[in-house]
Amino acid sequence: MPTFTRITKRDDPAQIARLAARYEALLLKALSIAKRTASTRPQLVRDVLATGTVDGLAAAVKAKAAAVNYRATKYKCTWHTLIPWENLEDATASEQADVMLDTVETNIRMTETDSWPKTRRAKQAPRRKKPRT
Repeated sequence: MPTFTRITKRDDPAQIARLAARYEALLLKALSIAKRTASTRPQLVRDVLATGTVDGLAAAVKAKAAAVNYRATKYKCTWHTLIPWENLEDATASEQADVMLDTVETNIRMTETDSWPKTRRAKQAPRRKKPRT
């Protein structure tokens, strides 16, 4: 499980913006490589990759992480991948393209076989019966 470094008040906003732009450019290049590489893959994989978007700074997480989002219209769902910046420091675009292809193919396989992990639901307290009056 990846760990995400939180963005603190001590972090320089200009440096955060530079790193976000750098990692967004890396992931955009990786996405274009993945789209080219997917020409031999099934049409569904190409369709999902075509909807891919990249965000160098996943603002909703408030952490030093990039986000890659895919829309799977066939399944009426969206898949999100959060990547810690630490994992992108020494990464190449071709490595990330391979990871993107693997992620999309795995998500398709898990969706078609319904093998996603079941979420745990919080146990509810037993209901009290109203006393008869």
